[in-house]
Amino acid sequence: MDVPIGLWRLLTAVQPWRAPLAFQRHGLTLATLTFLAARNHPAEVALIDDEGALTYGELARMAREHHTSGERIVVRELNDRSFVISVVAGLLHNADVVLADPRGPAVEVGKQRAGRRGQVVVMTSGSTGTPKVVERKLTPAQVMPITTLVRRLPLKHGVPLVVTQPLFHGFGLGFLALGLAFGMPVVVRRHFDPEQVAEFLQPGFVLTGVPPILSKVARTGVHVPLRAVVSGAGPLHPAVADRLTKAFGPVVFNLYGSSEDGWSTLATPEDLAEAPGTIGRAATGVRIAILDDEGRPVAPGEIGHVWIESSLQTRRGDSGDLGHRDSADRFFIDGRADDLIVTGGENVFPIEVENVLLTHPAVAEVRVVAVPDEEYGALPAARVVRRDAVQAEELINYARERLAPAKVPRQILFADDHV
Repeated sequence: MDVPIGLWRLLTAVQPWRAPLAFQRHGLTLATLTFLAARNHPAEVALIDDEGALTYGELARMAREHHTSGERIVVRELNDRSFVISVVAGLLHNADVVLADPRGPAVEVGKQRAGRRGQVVVMTSGSTGTPKVVERKLTPAQVMPITTLVRRLPLKHGVPLVVTQPLFHGFGLGFLALGLAFGMPVVVRRHFDPEQVAEFLQPGFVLTGVPPILSKVARTGVHVPLRAVVSGAGPLHPAVADRLTKAFGPVVFNLYGSSEDGWSTLATPEDLAEAPGTIGRAATGVRIAILDDEGRPVAPGEIGHVWIESSLQTRRGDSGDLGHRDSADRFFIDGRADDLIVTGGENVFPIEVENVLLTHPAVAEVRVVAVPDEEYGALPAARVVRRDAVQAEELINYARERLAPAKVPRQILFADDHV
């Protein structure tokens, strides 16, 4: 029932029949959603950022007036109106819009549009740690997994949607699009402050974010009944889910997916109560299998490789995660098959951190490993063999100057005093 109900909810919210030419020209994009919303309710609030509120009419006007050129542009913005305006303007001019981490290094994305229509392109670390683009074109078949979210999540016109995750990630971009589609004021901030978020929340709001960010908001001591809390882009530990439930009520949802595969599963509050730690069941249009090393299905409760097939995918096969399913067809993630460290929704490849630390003159050998963490899922830690005397704090600061925040080792362990 997800497809007919979810599709009906989505079409009722978007009302595409009011601008058929926009759909014909641009397809289902942030630009189309923005201009449809501006036509349906121009005076209603679309976005609330550090500068204040912005209506749909104002957002559409600013996007039209925003200058952009080229078939392929890069947007490197924090969570604010400049991000949304730049993306919508790029799509309006039929350009591919590549979303890049504003804190990260420059990336090569090319100059030519990938297809006939402009599209949003997200970045992924892939299998090497080097940022790469993920081309994704939205077709009718690819709407199927989204219908599961639209049916299950209590999205409602006029209800503020507080998005704490980066908009340049698929998780953040997806909920920005849902907010625009449903006429929900999307609340964003350039820099996350748990006290500020907690103070802003009111009964009935919807809150989204990665587990460590949501946990920090709950740790402020806030108690407010929300309409929904949506966690994604990282493991949701049962203790964190319980903390969120105590702070906001039994309204916690858990999403599982990736930049390459899109959304794959959804765990409802009922799922999390019955099976703590679950990522839920497969979304409509997604097939998930737990396979052994020879590619054979394993029995419920046995750990194997998580294989995903979805219409949103750019590839088909092994997700790189290890997991299992229970007798109710709920899935669980038990770890990684490779050495990738997923910390708070960010991918950290040990070799990248190791190569940086090895440039320090006092480091002879280093190995970066994952240390389990309740809120972040895992944290990078470094085991170091010293060539000369050096303190842990110095190496951490050295790494902090050369790496993105998520990649800095939280702990340095010395195997020997000198080599």
